[in-house]
Amino acid sequence: MTSASAWATPLTEFLHLAHPPLAITFDAPPATSGERNLPAQPAGCCFWEPAQRQALDTRAADHANCSTGSYTHGLIDMATAASGADTAALVDSGWITPADLGLVARLPFRPTSIRYEPLTSATRPDVVLVRLSPSSLMTLQGACPDLLLASRPQCQIVPLAYHGQIAVSPGCAVSRARTGPPAQEMTCALPAAALPTVIDRLRQTVAADRAVADYATTDRRRFATLT
Repeated sequence: MTSASAWATPLTEFLHLAHPPLAITFDAPPATSGERNLPAQPAGCCFWEPAQRQALDTRAADHANCSTGSYTHGLIDMATAASGADTAALVDSGWITPADLGLVARLPFRPTSIRYEPLTSATRPDVVLVRLSPSSLMTLQGACPDLLLASRPQCQIVPLAYHGQIAVSPGCAVSRARTGPPAQEMTCALPAAALPTVIDRLRQTVAADRAVADYATTDRRRFATLT
């Protein structure tokens, strides 16, 4: 078992994850040899859900149908992203402004490949994605109160985590329309290098939450229930 795969079980248990954690690795050697045969997707975020079950090795062309996502992942520059017809549609709708685009986080380099795969299969991931419920977000925020609630677009949580910031997104209208996640779920990006510390803090937070929940449950019995 690799050290990366060893993180999957405590993350899943402490956060009560309904879906397996996802690892993202930049510039990793291909997981398999031979010809790649990935069907075209509207955006890089569309690889997240299927990669919970299998490794997907992607290149810049696999992200090219989303100018904003290509920008956040360092695959194109701002001038190229801003000139895209899809970006124009976002700006023209009022969903985002050109000034806001300039503030969106991005990777500081241009990766030659981006691998998405289950954390249990990863060796040296750069970023880990987990799908959170409100309850699991409560637990994570208790352990890591400096986590950031990221604004649109959702995909900027990946470069934010690469830079060392735990970032949570409730999703964005574009990504939710493309990927169809449950309304009650949100996505969190964790810096892979920080996972040992995060897991240790989660262990303490879960124990503390259980203690105060037991107290509150017992105390609640002293009061009448409103109907």
